[in-house]
Amino acid sequence: MAETPFSLVCTISRSNASDIQAMRDSLVSETESESSEDNTFSFRLNEANAKDLRAMWNTRIRGLIAADEILQAIESAGSSTKDNSKGA
Repeated sequence: MAETPFSLVCTISRSNASDIQAMRDSLVSETESESSEDNTFSFRLNEANAKDLRAMWNTRIRGLIAADEILQAIESAGSSTKDNSKGA
Protein backbone atom coordinates (compact mmCIF):
# COMPACT_ATOMS: atom_id res chain seq x y z
CA MET A 1 0.00 0.00 0.00
CA ALA A 2 1.32 3.46 -0.87
CA GLU A 3 2.38 5.70 1.96
CA THR A 4 -0.17 8.32 2.95
CA PRO A 5 0.24 11.44 5.07
CA PHE A 6 -1.51 9.82 8.04
CA SER A 7 -0.66 6.36 9.35
CA LEU A 8 -1.23 4.48 12.57
CA VAL A 9 0.01 1.11 13.80
CA CYS A 10 -1.87 -0.66 16.58
CA THR A 11 -0.44 -3.66 18.43
CA ILE A 12 -2.77 -5.88 20.47
CA SER A 13 -1.50 -8.32 23.10
CA ARG A 14 -3.36 -10.90 25.17
CA SER A 15 -2.04 -13.61 27.47
CA ASN A 16 -4.34 -16.23 25.89
CA ALA A 17 -3.24 -17.14 22.35
CA SER A 18 -6.73 -18.34 21.34
CA ASP A 19 -8.21 -15.01 22.50
CA ILE A 20 -5.70 -13.07 20.42
CA GLN A 21 -6.53 -15.20 17.38
CA ALA A 22 -10.26 -14.57 17.91
CA MET A 23 -9.64 -10.83 18.17
CA ARG A 24 -7.49 -10.90 15.05
CA ASP A 25 -10.18 -12.87 13.23
CA SER A 26 -12.77 -10.26 14.22
CA LEU A 27 -10.92 -7.75 12.02
CA VAL A 28 -10.44 -10.03 9.02
CA SER A 29 -12.99 -8.18 6.88
CA GLU A 30 -11.81 -4.76 8.07
CA THR A 31 -8.05 -4.67 7.69
CA GLU A 32 -4.97 -6.82 7.18
CA SER A 33 -3.05 -7.76 10.29
CA GLU A 34 0.28 -9.36 11.08
CA SER A 35 1.18 -11.72 13.91
CA SER A 36 4.54 -11.05 15.46
CA GLU A 37 4.24 -13.79 18.09
CA ASP A 38 1.60 -16.12 19.52
CA ASN A 39 0.01 -13.52 21.80
CA THR A 40 0.36 -10.38 19.68
CA PHE A 41 -0.85 -8.97 16.40
CA SER A 42 -0.65 -5.58 14.73
CA PHE A 43 -2.54 -3.71 12.07
CA ARG A 44 -1.77 -0.53 10.17
CA LEU A 45 -4.16 2.15 9.00
CA ASN A 46 -3.18 4.56 6.22
CA GLU A 47 -5.43 7.45 5.24
CA ALA A 48 -5.13 10.60 3.18
CA ASN A 49 -6.44 12.84 5.94
CA ALA A 50 -6.63 12.83 9.73
CA LYS A 51 -10.43 12.81 9.84
CA ASP A 52 -10.59 9.56 7.86
CA LEU A 53 -7.82 8.01 9.98
CA ARG A 54 -9.77 8.85 13.15
CA ALA A 55 -12.94 7.30 11.70
CA MET A 56 -11.13 4.12 10.66
CA TRP A 57 -9.43 3.92 14.08
CA ASN A 58 -12.78 4.25 15.86
CA THR A 59 -14.33 1.53 13.72
CA ARG A 60 -11.49 -0.93 14.35
CA ILE A 61 -11.32 -0.23 18.08
CA ARG A 62 -15.10 -0.64 18.47
CA GLY A 63 -14.81 -4.00 16.73
CA LEU A 64 -12.00 -5.07 19.05
CA ILE A 65 -13.95 -3.94 22.13
CA ALA A 66 -16.97 -5.95 20.97
CA ALA A 67 -14.80 -9.03 20.35
CA ASP A 68 -13.20 -8.66 23.79
CA GLU A 69 -16.59 -8.34 25.48
CA ILE A 70 -17.84 -11.47 23.71
CA LEU A 71 -14.74 -13.41 24.76
CA GLN A 72 -15.25 -12.29 28.37
CA ALA A 73 -18.92 -13.30 28.26
CA ILE A 74 -18.02 -16.73 26.88
CA GLU A 75 -15.36 -17.19 29.54
CA SER A 76 -17.75 -16.06 32.27
CA ALA A 77 -20.53 -18.35 31.02
CA GLY A 78 -18.12 -21.26 30.90
CA SER A 79 -16.97 -20.72 34.47
CA SER A 80 -20.55 -20.32 35.75
CA THR A 81 -21.60 -23.68 34.27
CA LYS A 82 -18.88 -25.63 36.07
CA ASP A 83 -20.15 -27.72 38.94
CA ASN A 84 -18.16 -26.64 41.96
CA SER A 85 -20.31 -28.57 44.47
CA LYS A 86 -18.78 -31.45 46.37
CA GLY A 87 -21.78 -33.81 46.38
CA ALA A 88 -24.30 -33.38 49.14
